[in-house]
Amino acid sequence: MSQAYCSFNGELITENNQAVDLFVDRGLAYGHGLFETVLLQNTQLPLLERHLLRLNRDAKTLGISIDLSLLDSYLNHFLDHLKSHDLNNGVIKIIVTAGIGGRGYQSPQPIKPSIIFSYSSMPPHMNVNRSNGIATRYCHHRLPNQPALAGIKHLNRLDQVLARQEWDCANYQDGLMFNETNQLIEAISANVFLQNATGDWLTPCLTSAGVSGVMRSLLLEEIFPACQIDIQIRAIEINELIGCQQLFLCNSVRGLMVVSEIYGFQNELLRSLSAEGQTLMLIEKLTEMYPCF
Repeated sequence: MSQAYCSFNGELITENNQAVDLFVDRGLAYGHGLFETVLLQNTQLPLLERHLLRLNRDAKTLGISIDLSLLDSYLNHFLDHLKSHDLNNGVIKIIVTAGIGGRGYQSPQPIKPSIIFSYSSMPPHMNVNRSNGIATRYCHHRLPNQPALAGIKHLNRLDQVLARQEWDCANYQDGLMFNETNQLIEAISANVFLQNATGDWLTPCLTSAGVSGVMRSLLLEEIFPACQIDIQIRAIEINELIGCQQLFLCNSVRGLMVVSEIYGFQNELLRSLSAEGQTLMLIEKLTEMYPCF
C-alpha cells in the first residue's frame, strides 16, 4: 500500500498507527458496506439468525464475501466484553465494510471485509411509544428509484439523514417517506404496514427503493400467517394512506409501533388513529412468539 498521511480532528495519524486503516476503509470512503441493528435482551440476540441471513445475502450484491464463522467469533468476544461490564440489554450494531481499498472506486481483489461492532443503550421512550402510539409526518425528501440497491441496508443513508433534518422538535417520532411518484415506501427508520379503507392489509413493495427489514420479514413470514390475516405487498398511493383504518411501523429493535397521528407535508394533522382489532391481534401474537417485543 502506498504511504498514507491522515489527520483526525487536528491530530496527525501516522502509518505506524493502525487507526490509519479507518481513513482508507471503503466503508468510510464510499459507503461500501452494510449494517445490522440487533436487539440485545438479557445477553441474547433474539433475531440474530435473520440478521445474519440478510447481511450475508445482501453483502454478495456489493461484492463482499463474509466469513460468518469469523464474524460469529468476533461477535461472541464482543458480547463477552459487554457481559463483563454488566451490559446485558441494549442495541448491537454490526457493520461490515469492503475493507481497506486505497484510493479509487475499483474494489480491491480480493476484498477483505472489515467487521465492526458497537453497543448502545435502549432507545429512550421505547416502551412509552409502544403503549401510547407514535406520531408521524410526511417527509418532503423523496426516495430515488434504485432497483440495484433496493431492499439492502447499505451504509449510504443520506436520504434518511436529509428526511430527518426536516424537523427538530419532539412532536414526531418518525417520518413517512415516498418515492418520486408519491407512493409510500417506508418510514425513516422502520417499515410500514397499514389496513386500508376496505380492510385489506398492505405493506409497500420494495423492489425499487427502501430497506427490507428483519422485522418486516418476520411479520410477513410468521406473524401474519399465525394470525390468519392476509397481507398484500404492493404499491401504496398516498391517498390510500390518508384513508387507512390502521397504521403501524416496525423494526427489529422497537418491534411494532402503532401510529396514532399522521401529519402532512405542512405539519397539518391528517388522521388520528388507535390500535384495535387485528392490529392488537398482531401485537399479541408477536409478543407471544417473541417475548422480547
